[in-house]
This record gives sequence, structure tokens and C-alpha cells, in this order.
Amino acid sequence: MVKYSSFLFRQFQILIIAALVLLTIFELTSIDFWLNNFFYNPDLKEFGLRNHPFMTQVMHHGMKTAMYALGVGSIIFAIWTLKVGKTLLTARHVWVGSLGVILIPALVALLKHLTNKHCPWSLDVYGGSVPYAGLFETHLSQFGTGQCFPAGHAAGGFMWFAWAMALWFIYPKLAKIIFSLAILLGLILGVSRMMQGAHFISHVLWTAWFSWAISLVLALMFKLMPDNELTLKKRRSN
Repeated sequence: MVKYSSFLFRQFQILIIAALVLLTIFELTSIDFWLNNFFYNPDLKEFGLRNHPFMTQVMHHGMKTAMYALGVGSIIFAIWTLKVGKTLLTARHVWVGSLGVILIPALVALLKHLTNKHCPWSLDVYGGSVPYAGLFETHLSQFGTGQCFPAGHAAGGFMWFAWAMALWFIYPKLAKIIFSLAILLGLILGVSRMMQGAHFISHVLWTAWFSWAISLVLALMFKLMPDNELTLKKRRSN
């Protein structure tokens, strides 16, 4: 069985490499603009899907409500399962998953207020008035405060990384399914907002990065050690 320390060490290595890859790709190329250009109408000087009813009511407001409702439901279900027994879940696993679905959206929202990055639809290249500034560049105060990095909407999908991490060593198959669903949901939510001009794809991928990093930190804080096979058998038999 994978040792806890080596697993976490490898995951943090992956995080560092992923951060370097993201910085290299999106700070040194124009991929962000290339992708957003597919959804921008230069004649009308607007993103055609920005105010589309389906994108606004269903993909934005509807999906956000659904994700957070499911997040609350997952916490309630985990606590109930813990009290009923006959599960490998412990309080530490429930804390990691529960705090994750709360902290990931909250911390991403906080970062949006701190980073001062404007949405694509506000940039002068897309009909707005704000000049583009890279990740480590600052905007002039005359353009106001931007609140578009990282992608908050995508956090509703990527927050499920926390439950994947919580279950990784006790229900690995289920954890991998949740992990895959988190990626799928995060990308669907994030790309839908990108199509409206609210984000670049880099904003979405950085949200995934922050979400997994927060999940790993929670696992480290609550010392989610992988159980050995004997312990698992004992729990199953009790």
C-alpha cells in the first residue's frame, strides 16, 4: 500500500511542476486569447453568450446552486454515515471532505478579491476599457478593481477534490470516480463562463490547482494515514 508520506510528497511535487507549466504556458503564450476569440464577436464587440438565458440561468446560477446544495448534502450524508457505523469513514475523513467543500469556494472567492484581475469582457481587446495585465502585473487604479481570477464558478466543481482526497486511502475506487467527476464538473462550469467572456481558461486551471492544493493541505492537517489491510479487515468485521 502506498505510504502516506511518499504519496503527499509526490503530490506536492506534482503541484509545483503543474504551477510551473501553467505559468510557462499562459504567461508566455497567447493561448488564453486564442481560445476566447472563438466566442467573441468582433463586429458586435461582445461575447455572444454573455447574456444568453441558458448560460446565465442554467449554467451559471442553476449549476452554482446545485453544486453548493450537493456540497451541503455530502456533509450531512457523511455525518449520518459516521453515526450509523459500518463504514471505514472516521471523523478525520469527514472533516477533510466537509471543510474542503466549504473552504475551496470560500478561499477562491477571497483570492478573486485579492488578485485584482479583470474579466476578459472588461479588457480593451474585447470591447472593454481595461488593458490586459499578466498574472504578476498590476492594473492602474483608474480601472477599478477586478475580481475574475481565479475562476470562482469552477470551484463548485473542483471542490469535490476534497472528498476524493478524504476517501483516497479507504475507498480508492470511489475516490478516483469522485476525482474524475470533479475535473469534469470543474471544466464544464469553468468553460461555460469562459464562453461568456467571464474568464480565460488559465483562470479555470488555476482554480483546479488551488482546489487540489487546499485538499492536500487538509489531508496533511488531519493526518489521513492509509490504513493497513489488517486494520481494514478488523473494521469491516466489527
